Amino acid sequence: MVLSACDLGQSVVRSGDEILGFTAALLYLGTPTVISSVTPIPDDVAAHVMTGYHREIARGAQPAAALAIACEGQESASFLCFGSG
Repeated sequence: MVLSACDLGQSVVRSGDEILGFTAALLYLGTPTVISSVTPIPDDVAAHVMTGYHREIARGAQPAAALAIACEGQESASFLCFGSG
């Protein structure tokens, strides 16, 4: 799953060591891989990175490798690959 907007990759640890956040919830529900950002990203950067990411996925790259390639040279791209990417 790709969450290309906002900072949905952020999680909060609550008392009892529970991790709360949308990405954590998706992983808990069984989503094998989540690509999301941990800080706000400008729209033009998100569009550039997501275009590159999907191009690399179409070429057969694994999610983490595709994301790394797509983020090269994009200083403000704080996308992370969570799960089995």
